[in-house]
Amino acid sequence: MGQVQSGQRGMKKFTPQEISHKFATKCGSQFSGIELWAIKDIFRRNGKVFDGVYYWTEEDFIKFLGIPETTAESGRILYAMVHYLCTFPFLRPRHPPLTFSQVAPTTLTFENVVKVVVLFTGRYKGVLTGDYDFLKLLFCAVAYYEEVLADDKEFKEKKASRSSQEQERISEELQTQETSRTGSDDEKMGFWEKKFTALANLTNLSGSVSSSSVSIGSSDTDIDEEFLNIDLENVSNWYDLDLIKSYDNIDIELLRISPTSLYHIFQLLLAIGPLLPQEPISTYSDHFAEPAIGRYRSTAKSMTQSFDPSWVLGNPTDHDSVLETGISYSRFYTVIKSVMPFAFDGLAVLFEHFLFNQRITPSSIETQQPSLIAIPAVVGSPPVDHPFASPKDHDGLEELNEDSGSAMIITPSKLLMAPSRLPEPTKLMNATMIAQLATFMDINSFQLYGGLKKLYVGSEAGFSMGSFEQKVFKWNAPTIVLISGYILAPEPKGARERAFSDLLPPIRYGSSTSLVTKRNGKVTYGAVVSTPWKISHKECFGDNSTALFQLEPVQDMFRSTGYNGNYVYFSKTLGLGFGNLPPKQHSHQNHGAPQYAFGDLSLTLEHALEFGVFRHIGSETFRSSQIRERVDFEDRFAITELEVWGCGADEVLREQARLWAWEEREALRRKTVNLPKDIEESRALLEMAGLVGGGGKRSGGSV
Repeated sequence: MGQVQSGQRGMKKFTPQEISHKFATKCGSQFSGIELWAIKDIFRRNGKVFDGVYYWTEEDFIKFLGIPETTAESGRILYAMVHYLCTFPFLRPRHPPLTFSQVAPTTLTFENVVKVVVLFTGRYKGVLTGDYDFLKLLFCAVAYYEEVLADDKEFKEKKASRSSQEQERISEELQTQETSRTGSDDEKMGFWEKKFTALANLTNLSGSVSSSSVSIGSSDTDIDEEFLNIDLENVSNWYDLDLIKSYDNIDIELLRISPTSLYHIFQLLLAIGPLLPQEPISTYSDHFAEPAIGRYRSTAKSMTQSFDPSWVLGNPTDHDSVLETGISYSRFYTVIKSVMPFAFDGLAVLFEHFLFNQRITPSSIETQQPSLIAIPAVVGSPPVDHPFASPKDHDGLEELNEDSGSAMIITPSKLLMAPSRLPEPTKLMNATMIAQLATFMDINSFQLYGGLKKLYVGSEAGFSMGSFEQKVFKWNAPTIVLISGYILAPEPKGARERAFSDLLPPIRYGSSTSLVTKRNGKVTYGAVVSTPWKISHKECFGDNSTALFQLEPVQDMFRSTGYNGNYVYFSKTLGLGFGNLPPKQHSHQNHGAPQYAFGDLSLTLEHALEFGVFRHIGSETFRSSQIRERVDFEDRFAITELEVWGCGADEVLREQARLWAWEEREALRRKTVNLPKDIEESRALLEMAGLVGGGGKRSGGSV
């Protein structure tokens, strides 16, 4: 006893408060001088002061970001997430409290803001250089107020009777603009300790807080004994600390997120989809008013239902009705990675607002010398293994000096780009649709903001394979296909439905969700095709970057398996499909109508573009759903809209027009070929072409 291990000899003991402060200092070194000045100036001008301490309340935070009242709940949840991360790398409640924000749980300090900006903008990569899972940290932040305590009856009773008055008292104290208080420093801390203790009681299963233990998921060891010796003086990578690797020993399996919280977060992130770091949210104020906000809410619901499709009939505004379907971390991780890997990228842009100060002029940027520190690229979601995950565009970053390792700074002048151009909206493609597509498609590779070109819209050009061909063919860049419709009733109604049903396999599976069992249940499917379109009566075209997706009522992804090449077919007489071969056409049955044989995972549209079928009974050309495993379904639907959008620059559009113009000229030239008037001369010309004559060696008619 009393001996120190050789590896720990000479290391200094740090309290949790000191560790938290040193981490904040390290975070501060991730900004250039002008950026750090911008944060500090913004913080002081928009905050309040109490007893010599500058702080922000929830109201200050939401007001600065400009989150509108229509998404007020989204702002409150975002603030709760930020407040939870104030004490990082400590993620469990401590006593005594670690920071001013823990003793005054409605506030943020400047040190807190520096931390959360580093975390949310991805600059944590300069501090935690290992393979740190930010998605796990994000889950903990969202689950902070929804952990297992939410289901505890005793907790709810305490919260109802005590929480409101404690929060009210603290709020009243913080509104006081006094710059000094009577009494010693010990007396002042005693005042805040009492406040924190009362609040900490509400986060303890037993109803009390011990001065030597943490409240949730902790061991019985004293907090000052938990991290006795940490070599912070020589640490080069904070990720090497067990404190950070273990996420403060949180038992993440105990945590849950309610669908309601995700619904509100998605609603905000979708509405700010095209937002740039230097743009205020008010730039897109129309996104937060009807009818746009209604579309964002509908899309947010589809995204949320990806975590639990059985929640499809739930009310997203009724928190109590969905608590029992809380989302675990394993489910959260699976859905985000497989269905919406870029869903939280908007948080990075939102927190970049702290680095853009309206009082900074071009001259001040030139005269201010940035500090020689490493700032990595703005990082959104971690890389994921799917065809849309391409490296992020690192334009706007430049190396500061060769000796700084990965030293990169964000150049403000390069971030001040022009606002994103949105295409003229159609029934399907609008700002809401683009925001949803951006949750799983790389916005740079597919040029979602500014590079989408309208190729074909069924309601405008006509629902025919000929119109589709004339509008889409010869586009030499990726295309996005969108199909919407409503589920057909189990029993066909009308002559056209019956005729279509007769062409389908006799076995029919149930529809994808309970919501769409009725005729008016709406579904939206889509596909991404990277290769040019072409006529294919017998064989398919495409490559393994081709993918299918569902957007409504559940968001889902179906990527290529590489098992076979049955990606896409297109035929004026057979229709178009994904994931199966072109149907066989029997001239002696059904007046030459095709007989469909669906792939295990396929999307098929008949040649009149009136009906479609999406089948999901396993993996074949495309991989079955990772969020609805072992669930067989088949959606037979009437098509209400079909659109195809090209992902490319104006040059691609001009090239398509040029190719079509050349083909039209060639067709006209072939029609106007001048044949000789003399019959013998004409026959000689045909014989030279090998079309007639030849001593009976070739078949042909006589002239």
